[in-house]
Amino acid sequence: MPLRQFSDIHSHCLSAGADTIINVPLHIDPWGDIAHFSYGIHPWDTADADIDAMLTRVEALAADPRVVAIGETGLDALRGAPLDVQERIFLRHAAIAERVGKPLIIHAVRTAARIAELCRLQRPAVPWIIHGFRGKPQFARQLLAAGLSLSLGTIHNPETAAIVPPGRLYRETDAQ
Repeated sequence: MPLRQFSDIHSHCLSAGADTIINVPLHIDPWGDIAHFSYGIHPWDTADADIDAMLTRVEALAADPRVVAIGETGLDALRGAPLDVQERIFLRHAAIAERVGKPLIIHAVRTAARIAELCRLQRPAVPWIIHGFRGKPQFARQLLAAGLSLSLGTIHNPETAAIVPPGRLYRETDAQ
């Protein structure tokens, strides 16, 4: 299912409309009334619980047609497990996304340069989308050159929005 049909590719509001991709937390059963969702282990949750069991659940749900993206996953230098652990989890998400042919929604806090390096190395066939990007156009160009796409929330740099090609630009609310 192409992400272009959604006006909001990343929200946490479980009651959002059908034109929104809702990022469903792992502890909530996503089999309810949610029409379209993304599913993954947020970097903040990487220090908790049984990661292998959580990844098994992500993998099992990834094929569901209502799961239209994998994630929110990524790297966060300020919270979560050590970055090497987060990176292993992130790369597992990337492999799942490739296997099921669905985009990867990425949380990057002080780690976007490393995500860009991983994207260059992995050369994914599915879009890797940094969500909530607020950076300057110069940094956006570097990420785009690495193959990443960007999702802009309600707070973003308008100069950045102007330089991102339409096919690589997404909108989100990141609403609770």
